[in-house]
Amino acid sequence: MPNTFRLSILLSVLLSGLSLSTSRLYGQDLVFDSDEFVSWNYPAGLVNVTADGFSVKPFGTTFNAVADIDEYSSIVIGNFGSRPARSPSNQAHADRIRDQDPSTWWKPYSDDAVQKWWVELDLGRAVVADKIRVIFPDEEGARPFSFFSVYTSPGIPVFGGSPRVLYTRVGRPVSNNTQQVVELDLQTTRLRGAAGAHLDTNSTMPFDVIRFIRFEAAGATLDAALAEIEVDGVGFNLGSMVGSPTRRENDEPHWGGTTWTSKDRDCEGCGKGSGADEMIDEDLGFRTWTTESEDKGEWRKSGVWQVIDFGSVFRVNRVIFFPIVAGQSPIIYGFERDKQGPWSYLDLLTSDGTGSSVSDPEVEGLFHYELLSEVVNGTNSTDPRFRQHFGRHLFDFNFDPLDVRLLLWRVPTLPSAFHRALQIFIFHAEGYPTQVEMESDDIPLGGGLSIRSIEWDAEIPPGTSIQVATQTGNGFSTVKRYLLVNGKEVTKAAYDAAKSRNRGDIIEEQVRDATWSDWSLPHRFSGQDFQSPSPRQWLRVRVRLLSHDPEHMPSLRSLRFLANQPIVAAGVQGEVFPHEAPLDSLQEFRYTVTPLRFGSRDAGFDHVIINLPPGSGDVHFTRATIRGVEVDATAQILGDSLVVRLPPPAVRRDSVEILFQARLVDSPTVFSAFVSNSDQEASAQGVIPSQFGADQVHLPDAIAGRTLVRNLKHMTAFSPNGDGLNDEYELSLTVVKTNREPTVRLFDLAGQLVAELQNLSLETRRGHYIWDGRREGQMMPPGVYVLQIEVDSDARTERVHKSVSLVY
Repeated sequence: MPNTFRLSILLSVLLSGLSLSTSRLYGQDLVFDSDEFVSWNYPAGLVNVTADGFSVKPFGTTFNAVADIDEYSSIVIGNFGSRPARSPSNQAHADRIRDQDPSTWWKPYSDDAVQKWWVELDLGRAVVADKIRVIFPDEEGARPFSFFSVYTSPGIPVFGGSPRVLYTRVGRPVSNNTQQVVELDLQTTRLRGAAGAHLDTNSTMPFDVIRFIRFEAAGATLDAALAEIEVDGVGFNLGSMVGSPTRRENDEPHWGGTTWTSKDRDCEGCGKGSGADEMIDEDLGFRTWTTESEDKGEWRKSGVWQVIDFGSVFRVNRVIFFPIVAGQSPIIYGFERDKQGPWSYLDLLTSDGTGSSVSDPEVEGLFHYELLSEVVNGTNSTDPRFRQHFGRHLFDFNFDPLDVRLLLWRVPTLPSAFHRALQIFIFHAEGYPTQVEMESDDIPLGGGLSIRSIEWDAEIPPGTSIQVATQTGNGFSTVKRYLLVNGKEVTKAAYDAAKSRNRGDIIEEQVRDATWSDWSLPHRFSGQDFQSPSPRQWLRVRVRLLSHDPEHMPSLRSLRFLANQPIVAAGVQGEVFPHEAPLDSLQEFRYTVTPLRFGSRDAGFDHVIINLPPGSGDVHFTRATIRGVEVDATAQILGDSLVVRLPPPAVRRDSVEILFQARLVDSPTVFSAFVSNSDQEASAQGVIPSQFGADQVHLPDAIAGRTLVRNLKHMTAFSPNGDGLNDEYELSLTVVKTNREPTVRLFDLAGQLVAELQNLSLETRRGHYIWDGRREGQMMPPGVYVLQIEVDSDARTERVHKSVSLVY
């Protein structure tokens, strides 16, 4: 596809000096703004659609976990019921302690026994919090409680009879209170040691994981009343909005993404508790992650791991991991003691979504991960990294913000028979996320439109950007799926052969036909040429909002696709031949352009523009034919395009062949093309490959072997004596499999650098170097010198050495 501005510049050059027709095709631009954006697919809540279009939510470092109780629901424990607040005294007013209005309050009945002067609050989920705040009124008829205690519970039920909530008091009882606001700091104590990067190893942590709060009077106070309870959460837990299978199944709000764990090591009899959903459901009470593991010598096969895909790229700066460690966890009263692992080792890894060709797609997915922390947590081991006091059951990792789309935790080696964990909390740093996406459905264009370019109206602060990718196609096909009554999908033959009582439904589905393109290269600026095949009858759009500055994020008000009726309505297809060529050798190619069908209203084309890919060199136009007959065509190289102008009349139904010569170094090399009409402004129309790979040329020599430096030619000896013969040393070479430019140096036999040569060619992949025998202007003495060619690729570094003789 064309580079930035290339096509519009080429057309401007071609049309300059020409008499343009005053009759132009009517522009049928497509405009998307708030009215259309609301029907797109986007992470609602993270991304919001307002009258001004798409905007993104910033994250803070704290929040009141009481304010949004109604957005959550967890399994009821004991007789608590589904009420967020409950009290045996004046239940009708219990909800006032969470209504965010300090002018209303709960006041126990004065004639009730003090033992009934309590109220409990269910946050609806487990929250990592560092402070609880109780707020009292202080006016006639409503005074602060003088004597009280506050209790919390993580929401893990105690079984025996019916499940019930077990509370732990926060700090000491409060006595003789006269303050309207009393704050209590939360702590987690008696933590053992561990070792690992970014891990807080203090024995006391300044937070706790809580779901229930109980306020209880310790003595009578005249007109005692409680206005509000507030809970300061430590930040936004991204795991709470991952599109896990359970959230999708229950149609709960989420921001996309998913999570998965080992399917091969599911704990037999553990039911749904063995899934990965339970690690991010913010419920510690009933649903835990459990796996029955076995040391298979490799962490993927052993099965103690989990991947969380957040769907977007966030700025993460804190992770709290909450396993159940055998013999150490203080809240194991709700779980079987024989299914708790030691968690002697734990690795934490992150990925920003960058792809990888070496990852396992069935385990971590095809993503590149970076190790964040390698935790050692064992006891009584011969491993010198262990300590007797190790055996930590709560891990708090704090680090500078990282761009994170995926998080992977694993037990890397020697897993015990069982592992069980309660929860993992992943917190966003203050500010905006790094990348979010919005995507349209397949949009009908009402017939084949030729889209020329994309424009957008947006606020783009420094350090932010917008990218738009597109797909286009012409239609859909209908496929039938045959299901048995047990839900298994089978072939039509197997379905017909099954007994009638075993046959289930036959479902018809609409799927995209072969005309649909892959996602285009991103459009990076407003006004850029359209990057997908056009004309087409259907369009799909994906927008990315990106930020490199946590304090700023772009917002998108509208998108406009500048379109017109195509110059060939049915479309134009193309193919290059041959499909194989030798490496960096001059080869003649034939590019055939054919209108798919003739339309009476088609304007036709008189220009063919072939995009010359990087690595193509020595391009020369040979000739052009229309319906097999050579025509008087002219051609010129403009930038990195071969532009061929055909004689009149404009081509509407005939095939056109463009023959040209070129050297290629990339495999495969892809030739894309456009056609245009000089009487139509901005009439460029993409040429579509006639079939998959029709626009590609493969170079077997380029991919054969391991060497990066090919076609190396150089002078083994030269004599810079000014006689005009071999006065300069010359070197030429071709680099394959990487876009990195080689470093070329000359050394003397003592290893001293003599010269570093610069590529005189304009092409990175094809080098031409000259040395005049001088070092910093001084002629070097006769002798043997060593040439070193160094190419640094992502996979390896290759060095080639040759000897060069300087003689007089």
